[in-house]
Amino acid sequence: MTTTPAFTMVSKRKRVVKLCCLGVLFLTLAYAIIVIDPTEVIVEDKLSMYEGSYLNRLWKKPPLDVFISIYVFNVTNPEAFMRGEERLRVQEIGPYVYQEFLEHRNSTFNPNGTLSFVPVRRQVFVPERSVGDPKADRIMIPNIALLGVSSAAYRMSTFAAFAVAAALKPLGMEPILNITTHDLLWGYDDPLVRIASTLLPELIHFQKLGILDRMFDDGFDTVTINLPESVRNQQQDAEDSINDDVSDELADSMQEEYYHDIVSRSKTEEPIRDYSIDVWNGSPGLAHWGYVAKDHWDADRRNTPCNTLQGSYDGSVFPRNISKTEVFKVYRKAFCRTLPIAFEREGEVDGIKAYWFSIQENAFESSIDDPYTSCYCKNNQCLPKGLGDLSPCWYNIPVAVSLPHFYKGDPTLSQAIDGLSPNKEKHDAVIIMQPQLGIPMKANIRVQISLLTNVSFNSALRPFHNTVIPLIWAEMSLEKLTPELILLLNLLFGIAPYLQTGFICLLALLGASLLATAALVLLCSSEAATFEYDPRKSIRYSTVNMIPYPLRKELEKYGEPEILRREPLLIENCA
Repeated sequence: MTTTPAFTMVSKRKRVVKLCCLGVLFLTLAYAIIVIDPTEVIVEDKLSMYEGSYLNRLWKKPPLDVFISIYVFNVTNPEAFMRGEERLRVQEIGPYVYQEFLEHRNSTFNPNGTLSFVPVRRQVFVPERSVGDPKADRIMIPNIALLGVSSAAYRMSTFAAFAVAAALKPLGMEPILNITTHDLLWGYDDPLVRIASTLLPELIHFQKLGILDRMFDDGFDTVTINLPESVRNQQQDAEDSINDDVSDELADSMQEEYYHDIVSRSKTEEPIRDYSIDVWNGSPGLAHWGYVAKDHWDADRRNTPCNTLQGSYDGSVFPRNISKTEVFKVYRKAFCRTLPIAFEREGEVDGIKAYWFSIQENAFESSIDDPYTSCYCKNNQCLPKGLGDLSPCWYNIPVAVSLPHFYKGDPTLSQAIDGLSPNKEKHDAVIIMQPQLGIPMKANIRVQISLLTNVSFNSALRPFHNTVIPLIWAEMSLEKLTPELILLLNLLFGIAPYLQTGFICLLALLGASLLATAALVLLCSSEAATFEYDPRKSIRYSTVNMIPYPLRKELEKYGEPEILRREPLLIENCA
């Protein structure tokens, strides 16, 4: 059975149509993957903060190994210093390592697109990482209560300084104590603290004075953070469905109650940033640095970026898709202030892209003319560069925070004490974050606690006058993520994007190849349709001198036998 030319042409056209359809389909799929970005959809679904999500489960009880390494400054020349013969000399001893466990309890997703929770931390001593037993190791340390109360009185007035000096003399308190490291960190019996807690139980609710005990005495604070817009939209849809089932009066009440804060906040310049702090214990600012309620008559002048918490972060989670121009303010109650961190460099951790953020040079600076640091200046007096006032969070005892060994601070601070040697590698503060997800991968937050002494009216304490005495410094470190998290990050941000890109290229290549094949088939079919067979056109000159007889008879039907006899010919097969 022979196939007609018309049937062949129809078959070829059907084949061309199929090739074109497949090519367009593959190209459409490639374009759809580019637009939809399935990897981003998976990340958005699994790693967004909503009830029951993977990120929410991790955040509630982070499976991370966070260690706090404590270094204490032991006074090595107490007698010579008290006689005024030598400068104060200290020896750094440590580390004494504690592991910190964090839980976010009572988490509540609010209808206004925020998340409220209570952070609870506890510390457990890790002997195998420590240099010794803090309950057995004894050190020489300045008397914090004695020097602190005397310096606080000096700040008040001359009369107060003399009165406190006279009142403290009968107690017979030593200016330098010989106590254990554990007592320094977690509290020791002090007659001054005991008297204060008896007379002022509402203000001084503790009877032992310890540096870590005061730093980590967070209490039960209720923190509220802003959720991403995608989560807020989901909650808005859920709320709308709920409101359809309740009365109009109740719906209006819910609207007024939950959205009042957003309306008032829209009047400020600070944008709502994902996972940034909205309020801390119901306040968007720090009252101990002068923040007042927004309806206060002097709120516009007193509320500044310095004492406002809105827009800062608690350090547990940051927004996704971080840029290199970001500057984050990190707040932890132990620091009594926000600490600005900025991009430093880019690199990799465990094969995963990461950004290094470090504390800015001006993190512990204060200036009356700078709205970001002016609130830290008291009575128009600011501390030297590198020192941050902690006294409002330490019952007005003049205590300061800085980087260890006064790194990045005024050089005179470290030069006034023998035994200090600032070093960037050992004393800088760094947070390494995964930029697409916004979670810390590694962290080394280092801070030092020092005592500011002004005791010129007390002759027994005069060698301490106008001195910044380092007490301890602490390194809060996140050494690495869990293997499960590392594998997840590698899949989502290391392997999946390359697989997705490769699949897009493959689909695009297949689609283009099929369309090109269809075009070629169509072109060949068009040429075949106009082709007329003529055996003479298939004859080419050759070195062959003879033509087979059957072919010669066939050619003679078309005439010109003389040419056939004269010219050597070759038959060419025609497709």
